[in-house]
Amino acid sequence: MQSVKKPESPFRRLLSFAGHRKWLITGAVLLTAIGTLLGFIPFLVIYLITVELLSPPIDGSYIWYLAIVVLLAAVGRVVFLFISTILSHMAAFDTLFGIKRTLIQKIGDLPLGYLNKRTSGSVTKIITEDVDRIELFIAHHLTDSVGGILLPVFAIGYMITIDWRIALVSLIPIPLALIAIKMAYRESENKSMKKYYDALDRMNGIIVEYIRGMPVVKVFNQTARSFHRLSDSVSTYRDFVIEWTKECAPSYSAFSVCVNLPLLFILPTCVWFFVNGSITIPEMLLFLILGTGYTSTMMKMAKFGGIWRQITEGISRIDALLTIPDLIAPAVTKTPRDYSISFKDVTFSYEKSPAIQNISFTAPEKTVTALVGPSGSGKSTIAQLIPRFWDASKGMISIGGVNVTDIEPEKLMDMVGFVFQDSFLFHESIEENIRMGKPEKPFDEVVAAAKAAQAHEFIMALPDGYNTIIGSEGTYLSGGEQQRIILARTIFKDAPIVILDEATAFADPENEYKIQQAIDSLLKHKTVIMIAHRLSTIAHADQIIVLSEGRIIENGKHQALIEQNGQYSRMWESHSAARSWRFNTGGVA
Repeated sequence: MQSVKKPESPFRRLLSFAGHRKWLITGAVLLTAIGTLLGFIPFLVIYLITVELLSPPIDGSYIWYLAIVVLLAAVGRVVFLFISTILSHMAAFDTLFGIKRTLIQKIGDLPLGYLNKRTSGSVTKIITEDVDRIELFIAHHLTDSVGGILLPVFAIGYMITIDWRIALVSLIPIPLALIAIKMAYRESENKSMKKYYDALDRMNGIIVEYIRGMPVVKVFNQTARSFHRLSDSVSTYRDFVIEWTKECAPSYSAFSVCVNLPLLFILPTCVWFFVNGSITIPEMLLFLILGTGYTSTMMKMAKFGGIWRQITEGISRIDALLTIPDLIAPAVTKTPRDYSISFKDVTFSYEKSPAIQNISFTAPEKTVTALVGPSGSGKSTIAQLIPRFWDASKGMISIGGVNVTDIEPEKLMDMVGFVFQDSFLFHESIEENIRMGKPEKPFDEVVAAAKAAQAHEFIMALPDGYNTIIGSEGTYLSGGEQQRIILARTIFKDAPIVILDEATAFADPENEYKIQQAIDSLLKHKTVIMIAHRLSTIAHADQIIVLSEGRIIENGKHQALIEQNGQYSRMWESHSAARSWRFNTGGVA
């Protein structure tokens, strides 16, 4: 019978992230332990000095000797803790870099549609907040917890050597505090850290969406409160945290009281034993200092418990991301004979219901295939399946007779150029945005691509021309200008297959004309899949595929589809009527 592998504990998993940096963490922990021990020495010296001062004749040289010991212990403690801090921060930042690099590489290996299903806020939270908590744990919390554990151990151990009875009395608050904190954690578990994170993720994602949509919000004179999804997500998060706090507050309050109770037990006990002659004044002073001081670290440890729960949940989310199956690469890549595209009985579902069903068509090499249909009919899904944003649930998609899953992902990406509705430009120079990681090509080709995209003229009018950093020093581009930069990027890439997802959807008339000219330059001698809502832009396509509810209902050239008097014909009539519509400027009767 095959044994089931036990899941790795969060602490072991965290240490596994550290990798070869474990020796730095071990060194930091050992130095913290030595520093904590040295920090305990002054308490012992205070006791010894008190004994000496209350036992005349006083030996001055002995007092000076103890003072030097305290000074050396204090200096040694600072040195050891300083070196420990350096080692822990070295390990933390190195681990932080390693985890973030692994996550970024992982995202790069995932299907391109992965981020389409998730808000950028939730993914950003994993890469930033969850990983940063691990950095804080290694840099600060781990060494702090070591000191927090060792100080009570040293204090209680030494008190036992002086008088075990009073030492036991000083321990009375500990079981009470443990019961209280256990109750608090039990109440916290009822709420579930996962639910807390889910509420926080949803709120973060919608905040990012709200910020990106700020122009629309301002144009329609809306506010954050009127953006209902944002308002609802913030309210849900607030209500969850308030209810959670109310449930945990009594137990945490009880814990806080217990932590501060030792004096209530130690003082009368010490007075009783002193009156009976069982202990001396120096011993009573020692118990009052150590017995009431060792519990100060318990509050820190309780806070660390809450932080550790957040770290544990963060580790689970990091692992959940790292365990998502990568885009499957073929063992041996195949080379297409040409750049024709073929769909054969392709079905794909995002969730339960299929987005497209039994799609079959062929886009011959160096032809334009247009996809039209109402929103949700499957146009973008078909386009995204070609470069493997997702893999088809059923059927086969091929390029040049080769299944796209048999082509190495990087080579597949080299074959395909994209122009989407949403323009995305990096905070880099315009030249770097056009190049997109192709430094081997000469600058002249960058300029040629910009000219073909009708972008050269406005680029040269910018403060630093092609070296202008987008978004810096007040340099911003209009939507049409951004789209032409994207087109220049695609022209510069010179991929044999081009996918256009309504590239002129949000352009003004002037920019639309220039973008259309750029598209005409881009499409020469390419295999093109074009998604269009403005039917006038695809009237001359080699074939037009009409989609409805994820199925192909018509396929043919423009004129042939018009003559069929079907869905496309009705769409064309509506489009033509909309184009001919004008305001009536005549007088009012």
